[in-house]
Amino acid sequence: MKLEREHVRILDDSSLQAFYHNASNPCPVLWHYHPEYEIVYLPSGSGQRRIGQHHGRYEDGELLLLGPNVPHLSYDYGQGPDFEEFVVQFPKELLSADMLTRPELAPVAELLKRADSGLVFGAEVRQVVGPQLQQLLTLRPWERLLGLLRILHELASTPAYTELEAGPPISGPLPAAQQRLNRVLALLEKQLSQVVSVSELAAEASLTVPAFCRFFKRMTQRTVTEFVNENRVQHACQLLLTTPSITDAAYASGFQNLSYFNRIFRRQMGESPSAYRRRVAVI
Repeated sequence: MKLEREHVRILDDSSLQAFYHNASNPCPVLWHYHPEYEIVYLPSGSGQRRIGQHHGRYEDGELLLLGPNVPHLSYDYGQGPDFEEFVVQFPKELLSADMLTRPELAPVAELLKRADSGLVFGAEVRQVVGPQLQQLLTLRPWERLLGLLRILHELASTPAYTELEAGPPISGPLPAAQQRLNRVLALLEKQLSQVVSVSELAAEASLTVPAFCRFFKRMTQRTVTEFVNENRVQHACQLLLTTPSITDAAYASGFQNLSYFNRIFRRQMGESPSAYRRRVAVI
């Protein structure tokens, strides 16, 4: 299974990303890594856990904290129709080195150091922290940040965890092809709420348009259109929980046509935007 770098897109008005996955909306990458910290909460279910060099199983749900660039297999891999998970991702820069020297955050600093190994928390911690993670999806950005700090403090205060000994995170210079892709993804992120110019993306990669399209498909396993639509729908999922109008969420996430947005959203999420908002809002 090919190791891929996941490109995490965090909204401009927020310092972190919180989202919900289920069987109809699987994670777009399988064996992957990213430079952000990640908290994963599975309310129930069992399955395989593959984090770096660690291979194991979880039973009756999971609560996990991963450090930056730790390779891991998506939890929805091989799962059935009842699968669901809540994920929070935040960059290393969210808590600066200076902030982490403050006495109030000393336990959190130690927690984040241990996260490079991969940390799995006990059932009692999961029952307390899990609902707090769910609530992050519906909070305003500043409330979401405060909520994350409370969660990190809760995780830092418990001895009920297991280090997975996942091995060293990905380090060193990226291969040339990945560096080229990262430049394209950075440009694409700026264009996501606008009309995406494939010729401009190709120029950023120093390739002709046909060569760029082949390169992009080889690196991401998706066409540019598929990749853009997936990211726009994920953006829309966050906006639907804070924006009163579905139309506003559609256009703010880059869709130029409401009927096209509804069709793509339903294809990717397995339900309409209004049904998604009603369901997630009461989770």
